[in-house]
Amino acid sequence: MATPFSESKETADGRRQTAADARGVVGTKNLLPLLLTLAILLIGSETGCRKPVPTERTPQLTAEQPAEVQTTERISPLDLPAAPDEDYEAARERILAEERAKELALIKEERKVVPMVDEPEKLILLDPTDRLWVTPDRTSVVMIGRVVLREGFLELLACRMGSKEHESILSVRVTPQLIHAALLVVKARQGKPMQFSPDTETFVPASGDKIDMTLRWKDESGTDREAKAQDWVWDMANSPEDAKKPMATHWVFSGSREYQDDEGKNRYVADETGELFSLSNFVGAILDVPIQSSADNTRLLFGCFTERIPPLDTMVTIMLTPVQ
Repeated sequence: MATPFSESKETADGRRQTAADARGVVGTKNLLPLLLTLAILLIGSETGCRKPVPTERTPQLTAEQPAEVQTTERISPLDLPAAPDEDYEAARERILAEERAKELALIKEERKVVPMVDEPEKLILLDPTDRLWVTPDRTSVVMIGRVVLREGFLELLACRMGSKEHESILSVRVTPQLIHAALLVVKARQGKPMQFSPDTETFVPASGDKIDMTLRWKDESGTDREAKAQDWVWDMANSPEDAKKPMATHWVFSGSREYQDDEGKNRYVADETGELFSLSNFVGAILDVPIQSSADNTRLLFGCFTERIPPLDTMVTIMLTPVQ
């Protein structure tokens, strides 16, 4: 299958350019099935926490039998520690079973987390598989993330679970395309991903409605805490390590691009890359920064503001609010 990643190349300024760059933003018609499903949930329903009827597209997920389990680590056959009386296949099956059990335990833990919003029981659940909500007044999108990184350079604030945890502060167990659809439900206006022409070295920043991002969590004493997402990001380009300043720019709803595979099927890039809320410019990100920000490791602008980020595995409520 041809993907935009197999045709990628690096431009003169270190930015990764892909074949998807020339194909435009995600088509609204391809989101119609999702939007129709969400509209059914939102129209003619009473205020309160509602649970939609499972469909074939999104089978009901339970902690005991998830529809899809994404392990956070990929196991190499060379790393399998076979027991003395165990052949390769048996060792492989044992390791995979252990990883699946760990993932199921993680899912159970996550499903106990209640979003930190006023009257969480009134949140509107948008999908039976993914824990994704909109507020009763249809002004914000709500999801749960987990802290997976506190030190080092950053290319993303948040990624899809099982994708880019090595360069993201938060990992989120939500299908990216659903986040895109949920932003449309709260009337966020989608713009375009960044564009770069290697021939003329012309850069056009990502566009779209500004999105405020609020993070809420409980600290180690159980006290409720809240911060702007920017407060967790160190602006390395404009402040030294001994006098850190938080990120000053905001995010915009650029929307991830789509491409067609060899079978003519539309593919949503963020579903494959896991890029949710970007700090380096990616055409696959749902939210991007409206400035030029290279993904070249030698030119990264942002890093972890370690002193402000809670401990690893802290569960965080993420709220996305369009500003028009």
